[in-house]
Amino acid sequence: MKFDTVLFDLGGTLIIYENKHTWRELAFLGCERASPFVEEVAGIPISADNLASRLLEIIDSALKAHGEDLAEIRIYDLVTEALLSFGATITNGLPAKFVEIYYRPTTEQIVPEPGARELLMKLKKRGIKIGLVSNSIFPASFHRAEMETFGMLEFFDFTIFSSEFGVRKPKNEIYQKALELAGSEPQRSVFVGDSMLEDVIGPRALGIAAILKYVDGRDYSFDAVPPETIRKLAQLEGILLE
Repeated sequence: MKFDTVLFDLGGTLIIYENKHTWRELAFLGCERASPFVEEVAGIPISADNLASRLLEIIDSALKAHGEDLAEIRIYDLVTEALLSFGATITNGLPAKFVEIYYRPTTEQIVPEPGARELLMKLKKRGIKIGLVSNSIFPASFHRAEMETFGMLEFFDFTIFSSEFGVRKPKNEIYQKALELAGSEPQRSVFVGDSMLEDVIGPRALGIAAILKYVDGRDYSFDAVPPETIRKLAQLEGILLE
């Protein structure tokens, strides 16, 4: 067996998040759900559209500010900043409850990638270590709950989310932590994901092999050495279990 450890990305690889709506559309839907709660608790009316636009502006600015150090941003801090900009009084629990309500439209539309659970089961039966390394500004508990709902979490030896770890892919430290948890070496590990930078170039910089889960419409043209590419998770069986 060529690899003893398989590291997966989550969104676009094992779970489809942008299903009916894009992330930007979900921000507006989330604020639609959460703005009545804000008005009730904070005592001021805030337009859902204005709140969503402001929150997206703050998120974009924070990601740009940390473009080099790749420190993960905290959704609770960003929500607090957005609400304060409208003059809201931040009471205990307001940002956390806001995020919980805001995220519901996402939870309602996600679906598992076809064949994901079956593939994980086959890898586990072969004794392969399975890890997850995913970027997210949302709480890791949200995503672990999603994985559990789709019957995936039980197959993972560990999960690393940037919102818990503190830095985002493609920072070296996050892949190094995955190798440490797996007890494996780079040359015995492979990363599977749908992003060229975070899931191919980042792992390769440490000597980890990479397989790109191709998503239609993405620009994958900037990598100098094209990676092995799949379109369906079932294709991994012939690569990882041969």
